[in-house]
Amino acid sequence: MRIAVFCSASTKIDDKYVDFAFEVGKAIAERGWDVAWGGGTLSMMGSVSRGARSVGGKTFGVIPQKLIGKEFADEEATELFITESMRSRKAMLEDLSNGFLILPGGLGTMEEFMEIWVARHLGYHQKPIVVCDPFDFYKDLHTFLHSLKSEKFINDAHDDLVTWVNEIPSAMDAFKLSIKPPNLI
Repeated sequence: MRIAVFCSASTKIDDKYVDFAFEVGKAIAERGWDVAWGGGTLSMMGSVSRGARSVGGKTFGVIPQKLIGKEFADEEATELFITESMRSRKAMLEDLSNGFLILPGGLGTMEEFMEIWVARHLGYHQKPIVVCDPFDFYKDLHTFLHSLKSEKFINDAHDDLVTWVNEIPSAMDAFKLSIKPPNLI
């Protein structure tokens, strides 16, 4: 199983987020799962891959050519894919992964989260989406989403497509419960 992790590449964030990402990477790899991520070495993005590799996990990075110098491509990845654009990066991450884990992040993370959520809502995939938020980072987003629901822009069905948790073990359990084994004949 391979989990795509969407998170921050900002170097200006508090170290608690970077440390958290490292622990997330470790937790994924300790279950024997692989990490797929944006392919960079900076901030949370780099930390999640280093965490996975610290316990022998495999990491699959996907980075657009244009960002190789900006996000510093992770040459230690088990496999590093270089894409032409951000759109092709996201498509490859979706194809490579069995599920999606959303951690704190900025505009890029929000865009990835919303795109993968909409794709699931529209039936383009049935892969689990889990938001792990131990710092209450997404509190205001939750408030906004409730506003969207109360104004009838979204409905209760949208809630069933994303699992929100506040600790790493709960996130791992959500994937374990959501991903069905292949049908063996």
